[in-house]
Amino acid sequence: MVWGFGRTMILTLGPFVVRTVLIYALSAEYSGLNSLFSSILSILSLTELGFSNAIVYSMYKPVAEDDKKKICALLNIYKKAYRYIGLIILTAGLAITPFLPKLIKGTVPGDINLFALYYIYLFNTVISYFLFAYKTSLLSAFQREDIVSRNTLLANVLLYAAQVIVLLAFHNYYYYVIFVPITTILLNLLNSREVDRLFPDYKPEGTVTQEEKAELKKNLTGLMIWKIGGATRNTFDSIVISAYLGLTAVAIYNNYFMIMNGVNTLLSVISTSIAAGVGNKMASASRKENYQDFLKIHFMYLWIASWVAVCLLCLYQPFMKIWMGEDLMFPNYMIPLFCYYFFMMKEGDINSVYYQAAGLWWYGRWRSLIEAVMNLSLNLILGYYFGVVGILLATIISFSIISVYGSGIIYWHYFTEEKYREFWKINFKFMFATVLSGAATYFMCRWLNQILGTGDWAHFLINLLVCVLVPNLVFLPLLRSDEQFQPAVSFLKNLVAKIRNR
Repeated sequence: MVWGFGRTMILTLGPFVVRTVLIYALSAEYSGLNSLFSSILSILSLTELGFSNAIVYSMYKPVAEDDKKKICALLNIYKKAYRYIGLIILTAGLAITPFLPKLIKGTVPGDINLFALYYIYLFNTVISYFLFAYKTSLLSAFQREDIVSRNTLLANVLLYAAQVIVLLAFHNYYYYVIFVPITTILLNLLNSREVDRLFPDYKPEGTVTQEEKAELKKNLTGLMIWKIGGATRNTFDSIVISAYLGLTAVAIYNNYFMIMNGVNTLLSVISTSIAAGVGNKMASASRKENYQDFLKIHFMYLWIASWVAVCLLCLYQPFMKIWMGEDLMFPNYMIPLFCYYFFMMKEGDINSVYYQAAGLWWYGRWRSLIEAVMNLSLNLILGYYFGVVGILLATIISFSIISVYGSGIIYWHYFTEEKYREFWKINFKFMFATVLSGAATYFMCRWLNQILGTGDWAHFLINLLVCVLVPNLVFLPLLRSDEQFQPAVSFLKNLVAKIRNR
């Protein structure tokens, strides 16, 4: 988790700095191009979605049993599959090249060759599949995500530094972009070297039984479909905004989304770091014991997420005004929508960790297909009539509706003796607490800004101080009566004691 937080801080602050330099050194249209191509290639990468997760899930049991032969066979499947996936993405990416101009309303910057730039992004997406990306599954299965985080941190520090330097020195977008595939190659080489050093006995060789292949295929199919919903949320948004409103609107939307997603990623370090441990315990402990852990961790995680949602409500606009200026800001009424979107993403994170650790992707396949179709349909309809607000509402509506069904899968197929309403009981408590705390904190900020604030930075710092103090003072009396409060406190005390002993 320590390395995960370090990596996430770099992956959050680095793009923020680079995006700022890009917009001021060139223009918002260049930032919009970056977001558009990333979204297009994310759609193409749906070919892979789930394969790495399915392989890692399949490794949990053989890792616990020290079954090297089976691990090597799974690694061999992973390596071969990635070659095919890379070819599919490359072919699909080349096939859509003639349609690129139709995805942009208006013109592109005059010094840009749209197709040449797209090929650089496509090469960056494809190259990992032909290098050593399959080896990282060993690091995940053996709970060594710290190595992946450390190498990612190093590679991206070099990337962001190089991009800032060339933007300031040359004001050339091609120089800025070319460092992206270079960094991808470097990261793959670093991870490959670490795997060879730590796990020299594990080579991609051998085969699995027909029964194991059938099980893997079933999990993979379910997981790929399940992942579609999450992968298409922002990608559809950016593409539809570009087609309806142009590159500048994409840039503004992604400025806001980058801040929210940066915080989202920071919190996701927790869920990512505990995933392998949860998978190991689900393979060795009773469901009752796992359920108690699930409720306790979910309670603690939602407390943090609710506090962050309140902070976003009060800090979003003051920060955007300092960062980008009023010309690149959305109206205030859109901020609660972003905050609600953030909260809805976070309320299902721990559920998702246990869902994946239990390998229940097959049971959630319809959920993801329905969400993807609903999201795209609503994006096209609401985006046409209401612009960016409609597109954001489309994502929120589809995600909110489908999460009610999706969150219950773990109860219907794993925690079968437990009551699904317990999960939503906790969620609604936190939703109520977040709305109440958000209102109190927001009006406290406005009142103090009227009395004390004399400028943009003063407003931001006042709001920051209020957000540190007020939300948790509201949460405490509202949530301390919950039956998960004391177990959560005890867990945190034990965690702190263990850290001190180390």
